[in-house]
Amino acid sequence: MSDLSETPKPADAQPSGLPVVAPQLVTLQGELLIETAPPAGASRAMWSVLERLEQALDHETAELMALRSADFNRLNEIKSRLLLDASRAMRAMRDEVSDGRLIARLSTLRLKLEHNRLAIGMHLDAVREIASAMTNTLIDAESDGTYSATSRIAGAPSAKAHAS
Repeated sequence: MSDLSETPKPADAQPSGLPVVAPQLVTLQGELLIETAPPAGASRAMWSVLERLEQALDHETAELMALRSADFNRLNEIKSRLLLDASRAMRAMRDEVSDGRLIARLSTLRLKLEHNRLAIGMHLDAVREIASAMTNTLIDAESDGTYSATSRIAGAPSAKAHAS
């Protein structure tokens, strides 16, 4: 059988602002896909939060990887709020029995969070490098070399030599 590594996302075809309603697909023994009914109660809330969180992570990671400017403060607020919602949904589910589908979904979320963390880290490293280069350039531009350690090492005459 063919490997189904990626399934189409129903969110791409949905107008923004409308909830995504799609059947849940479950993989059995790595190959067989069966349709199951969406979870009920607190589980439904958890699945909804996980879907929105994954969409927010995918959006932010795509913006970072494409080197596009985005409102990262807003994206951070959204992620923080969704993580709080996930925490609340998890507490509400504490009496319900979790199934393998939820564990698999949380594993997928964990991978997306790690990918997002790596993309953010790459950008933070670039910002640090640029800031360091700018700082060094400003220091060099403002300095006349009088108090520079390199001028003493290079054998520049000291202030005592000029005084005598």
